[in-house]
Amino acid sequence: MDLSALRPALAWWIVLVVALLALAAWVLRERIPAHWQQPLRALAFGVRIDNDVRIAMPDGTELAGTLYRPRGNQGALPTVYVRLPYDRRRYGEALGEGMFFARNGYAVLVQDVRGKFESQGDDFVPWRHATGDGVATLDWIVHQPWSNGKVGTIGCSALGELQYALARANHPAHAAMIPMAAGGAAGDVSGHAGYFGAFEGGVFQLASAAGWFSKHGMKAYHGAWPESLDMAPALPTLPVLDVVQRVRPGANAYQDFLQTSLGDPRWRDLDYIAEGDRPRVPSLVIDTWGDPSLSGTLAISESVRRHSPDAATNQHVVIAPGNHCEHELVNGMGRFGELPVYNADRPYRQWYLAWFDHWLRGRGDGLAKLPPYTFFVLNEQRWLTATQWPPAEAQMQAWYLGSRGRAHGRDSDGVLSLQASRDTRSDEYLYDPLKPVPSRGGPLCCTGDPKQVSGPADQREIEARDDVLTYTTAPLAAPLRIAGPLRAQLVVSSSAPDTDFVARLVHVWPDGRATSIQEGALRARYRDGVERPALMTPGKRYVLDVPMRSIAYLVPRGHRLRLDITSSSFPRLERNLNTGGRNYDESVPAQALNRIFHGGDALSFVELPVLETPVPEAHPFAAKR
Repeated sequence: MDLSALRPALAWWIVLVVALLALAAWVLRERIPAHWQQPLRALAFGVRIDNDVRIAMPDGTELAGTLYRPRGNQGALPTVYVRLPYDRRRYGEALGEGMFFARNGYAVLVQDVRGKFESQGDDFVPWRHATGDGVATLDWIVHQPWSNGKVGTIGCSALGELQYALARANHPAHAAMIPMAAGGAAGDVSGHAGYFGAFEGGVFQLASAAGWFSKHGMKAYHGAWPESLDMAPALPTLPVLDVVQRVRPGANAYQDFLQTSLGDPRWRDLDYIAEGDRPRVPSLVIDTWGDPSLSGTLAISESVRRHSPDAATNQHVVIAPGNHCEHELVNGMGRFGELPVYNADRPYRQWYLAWFDHWLRGRGDGLAKLPPYTFFVLNEQRWLTATQWPPAEAQMQAWYLGSRGRAHGRDSDGVLSLQASRDTRSDEYLYDPLKPVPSRGGPLCCTGDPKQVSGPADQREIEARDDVLTYTTAPLAAPLRIAGPLRAQLVVSSSAPDTDFVARLVHVWPDGRATSIQEGALRARYRDGVERPALMTPGKRYVLDVPMRSIAYLVPRGHRLRLDITSSSFPRLERNLNTGGRNYDESVPAQALNRIFHGGDALSFVELPVLETPVPEAHPFAAKR
């Protein structure tokens, strides 16, 4: 029997079967785990997957990787390198990037970091060894016969932070990177001491840090993390050092982070971007207004712009609406917290390819027309651009606090005005760490409470408390567009040797809603910087600068602005126990009578970078375009 006549038909049947399997996978993609779909997708897209790559580090530790390459390609390929602590074989983003770039003609190496999953190592602490291990891996890549000697890196959150850790080395093969929501890579840089995004103004970001370390921070555990942990009842635990142990006992990097004081030189061993680092790798930087580590992203990008002008010409920063790592999703979601969002889509996937095609293949212009900063203005539904951050055109505008001495509760007489009062007055409140102000929205994550939401959220319930001060403008006579970093200068005193101050800018709508715009905090002992902690003298006045993150936001005419001042936001932030001690290993708190002075010689204000608005006024609910 002549089988040659059957070969064309057999080939068509194979194509049909593959197509049907691909269609079935597409229809059931929400029910089938991504790692189960990967072999079929590889077959459909002509990608070869090798899950058994082992790369030896200089100290003999072997790191495990998966290599994706286009089938049938015998030439030298540019490489995309992705590192993660989340299991390269199962983590959706890693699987997606491996397939996306391999089907577009790249080799892709996805690697478990030291101490996680199939990589060796027994003392995981983020991001110890990250720079050296990354350099050794690049050295390995460029010596492979399939490599053209140029490597790009990509990834969000931890996958982005690891890119910055590598960029510190300025390895000649590290040709470009796309760090997303990666501000946690900032150590002590440009006055910002974040370290994994775990600290804000010297205050430990408890919910997000404890949630992450509970799942991923085990030092000598190489298996899958728990799908669910009972975080909500654990977060109030005192001392705060025991929070993670309560839900997942064992050696955990969480303890290292809490017990290493800010300003300690041991942080330099963890490969975060420091003031003296000069990363020059061409960078497409992407973040969102709701990211807890946004300040770190902007601190790094501005450090590059100031200290490495040549490198800055190859740096583009895009800030989208949304919460952590939601830049590709938020337009389809249509909301950011309680705000509607539209017109927010950007051609991200096209950008990624264009960026790497230029720097790794020598094709195209590498997004040369993309401005240094591209940012979405919330409530205006509009993208704007700038050459620096804050925009050079922004004018700093101070709104001064004032009251007749009763700025708390529902009957607050607190006002915000462009003119400071001539008379010095004050408002006081009692901060009790055992009755902290609850977190509502903002850069909130990982509380274990499904009722908690992130992003802009109504603050009226919070503002009704006696331990929250509120200062409100009159209805605005013209629209106010804010674009840049916010800060509150507060003249304060406390009955405690140390306490925290939390400042939140709020949008008050004509119907009474009071949705958060942006917020920040400062631990008073760090008022002169993390390297120079100093306790307060009870009753003495101090001038504090509370950093409140950046934002781009339009407040329409007739609406009002409000500044909320308090001393806690729990569980987003660790509670200051007011003792002046180490805080992390203490269990007995003290109450603090905290006072805000304003008027006269006590200039307390919130400073806003204001951009001129278009004429006619851009309405926040303008038609989609």
